Amino acid sequence: MTEWTLKNTINLGYVINALLSDYDNHLLPSNEGVNVTIEMHVQGVTTVSELTGDFELDFMYSEIWEDPRLNFKQLNVCTTNITLKGEFRKRIWTPETCIINSRHSSIHSSPAENTFILIYENGLVWSNFRLKVRAPCKMDLKMFPFDKIHCKLTFESYSYNTDNVRLFWHEKPLTMMEVVELPDFELTGWRTNRETLQYPNGEWARATVEFTFARRYGFYLFHSYFPTLLTVISSWVGFFFDARAASARITLGVSSLLAVTFQFGSVLRHLPRASYIKCSDVWMISSVIFIFCTLVELAVISRLNQ
Repeated sequence: MTEWTLKNTINLGYVINALLSDYDNHLLPSNEGVNVTIEMHVQGVTTVSELTGDFELDFMYSEIWEDPRLNFKQLNVCTTNITLKGEFRKRIWTPETCIINSRHSSIHSSPAENTFILIYENGLVWSNFRLKVRAPCKMDLKMFPFDKIHCKLTFESYSYNTDNVRLFWHEKPLTMMEVVELPDFELTGWRTNRETLQYPNGEWARATVEFTFARRYGFYLFHSYFPTLLTVISSWVGFFFDARAASARITLGVSSLLAVTFQFGSVLRHLPRASYIKCSDVWMISSVIFIFCTLVELAVISRLNQ
């Protein structure tokens, strides 16, 4: 161990012992409450699922607040900040922020838990986590496959109301660390919001971020819309058959009807059940009606020719 490393270790231990000698992590840093600034650095969105109605993303989440009890300017050490492992959170006061609408969340551990605490000499505390979160999305499939999906994360202090903790977004609240590339969706934008919610025990501060995803509809055009269109046009070929070839006409019409029905079913298998009519439903039902009318027309012509 070098002399510089040894001196730095001694200084760090001295600062921690001096700060925590009479520190009570159950007490708020200020009697007037604490303003907590939060920010996100999104590493990637891994999935957006319309079947389960949720999305999953990896991001680094930061909280910044001021705790005058952790001010160590007066100690005259040769450092302006100290970096500590995440376990140190248990020894100081924290705002206990949670993602209240998450279905599942976890802290990355690769190989160690991805958390740290940074304390500046003026008592400013910066806490950081690397998280994987799965949260619900609001889906309106009326315009499917030309629809948009809105997914939201809601942050809130689990233990403290607005008298104690107030959440604010950083001036740069969210940073995308890489371009989000998904097979079925494209991230078109995001927006942040801050609000308060009334509970029986008081008023709680909330900070929300909403992501908007637009569906990539190319797959559905080439695997559903265009084949269906060609199937409908193919059913019209029967108009050019000899009027006496009734069986060939009926076979072509019924085959076209079955093909459209199969294509319709393959689309529905990849969607959640919805009681309202979607854009794709209108297209498919219109195709079925066109083919059905073709069959009716062929039946009428055959009858008139008898």
